[in-house]
Amino acid sequence: MLRLLTALVTSCAALAAGLVAAPAPATAGAAPEPRPLPRLHATTGAHAAVVDARGATVLLRGVNVNGLGEYFQANPDFETTIPLTRTDFREIARLGFNSVRLIISWSRLEPTRGAYDTEYVAQVRQAVDWAASYGLYVVLDMHQDAWGIAVDTPQDVTCPAGTSPSNGWDGAPAWATITDGASTCRPGERETAPAVKRAWQNFYDDTDGIQTELVTTWGRLAQDFAGDSTVAGFDLLNEPGFGTAAGNDADLGAFYGRAIDAIRRGERKGGGFSHIVFFEPNVLWSAFGNWTTPDRFTKDRNLVFAPHIYAESLSPNTIAQGFANAQKAAASYGVTVWSGEWGFFPSEPSESADQVERYARAEDRYGYGGAWWDWKQACGDPHMTGQPGGQPAAVSPSLVRYTCPDQVAQPVDPAFGDVLGRTVPRAVPGRTTRLTSDGRTGAFELAGRHTPGAQRCALRVWVPARFADERVRATGISHLRRTHTLGNTVLRGCVADTFRLRLG
Repeated sequence: MLRLLTALVTSCAALAAGLVAAPAPATAGAAPEPRPLPRLHATTGAHAAVVDARGATVLLRGVNVNGLGEYFQANPDFETTIPLTRTDFREIARLGFNSVRLIISWSRLEPTRGAYDTEYVAQVRQAVDWAASYGLYVVLDMHQDAWGIAVDTPQDVTCPAGTSPSNGWDGAPAWATITDGASTCRPGERETAPAVKRAWQNFYDDTDGIQTELVTTWGRLAQDFAGDSTVAGFDLLNEPGFGTAAGNDADLGAFYGRAIDAIRRGERKGGGFSHIVFFEPNVLWSAFGNWTTPDRFTKDRNLVFAPHIYAESLSPNTIAQGFANAQKAAASYGVTVWSGEWGFFPSEPSESADQVERYARAEDRYGYGGAWWDWKQACGDPHMTGQPGGQPAAVSPSLVRYTCPDQVAQPVDPAFGDVLGRTVPRAVPGRTTRLTSDGRTGAFELAGRHTPGAQRCALRVWVPARFADERVRATGISHLRRTHTLGNTVLRGCVADTFRLRLG
């Protein structure tokens, strides 16, 4: 056992930050090679967490990346995504994130029934390797919005009074879209279109075996990434919709159970290991900030509850309520929480500065990770071009904001960038008992207790370049040293039974 030690670390000169900036062009010289990251798994119980192979608690703080998704093109003059490059991952890491939620589309994985697209999987593999080059974990997210690409209202159809034409969106391929001839005109939000609800009900009923096809696809994808430790885990289905039956919680749970079984078979067949499964409540949680969830649907325990906490953003509840609701639901499963999507979308980021800061404080208080929505959003994305043949809004409110229709990138605004890029413990060899981090002032405090079995020298705290010269005070931490990456600092050290680290 290590003795209780106190270490004081001298400051180093501040480095050029460049934190809040538009993505820079690729630098000259060889790009870093992918390097193995410690495997992750989820623990259960009162102190459920995401833990790495060293026994250290890991906070996955990241951003959604949609460059590999297939979206309905509402206007042929505008592309729906911005090409994904290695530089994206470099800039994501430089901003302070340690993970990405990588959107993948069933419609691209299986464009025709039974035809698993290995070329698309190779693109996913390349993105995972790029992420690994910069120390970023990847959550593979089977993304969908309003079912899929083939639920759009044809431009020659006039919708009845009180309804509006629908965009197609993303997710399911056209061949798996069974609407029974229902109208695509929507009386409210995109999920309320009769065609969308019928498509979901047929999925839950496994009509013509369409659900079985997605289950099979999950098994093949899991086999392909069975041994990849960069892949933190699999997000089973983004914001699942609701059908025409009275509630679909049981149906959603049944799909989750089947998909998990297929994933575990695929991992075994691929000679790999069990990755975390991230499971979501249905889309109404995102809309209202709370909703029912499936009853226990699996005996598998390598799970994380992944609601989208859009409190004070897309849902009407408060941030405090949003986190309390997520905690309560997760406790019913005995797992931790990872908010797979969150974000604010004002005309000017400064208008949401207060909400972002309060959200960050809640994130630190609860010890939850999450992924901001989103990194880059093209002018032709259906979120931007609201109806078939329409024109995009003036600004795409992604983290890297784009003006439309010229689609020119703008710098990441400090109102968001400073908070998202705050000091954060990347790995804590034990249980965190206190965490506060102020992205504006640099004040930071981490306190914790070592967990038996965890490697004592696994402590990693990421510090942005702008706070590189802040005073560091440590109690119960020895061998504290600095390393540097992409202009930022990582503090590493070895912990005693109790420990505390402060900056500022």
